[in-house]
Amino acid sequence: DLLEEMETIAASGTKLNLDYAISDMLDEYEQEEILDYFKGCETSSLDVALQELSDGNYNWEQLKIMRIKFLSVYGN
Repeated sequence: DLLEEMETIAASGTKLNLDYAISDMLDEYEQEEILDYFKGCETSSLDVALQELSDGNYNWEQLKIMRIKFLSVYGN
């Protein structure tokens, strides 16, 4: 799966610019809300993120790509 490979790359320390893809899926407010969640969460579980962010009606793919962005920007 491409998202899994991208996550592995970002987790290894390589920075990825995903803004072009993310901006098609989420507006700036939504992106900020998700990034703020990942900054403060205690687990990297997307299932937990889906529950915690249920008011935003985000799907798994949106949260996955934002977690990859988070790893790329803040994890390295």
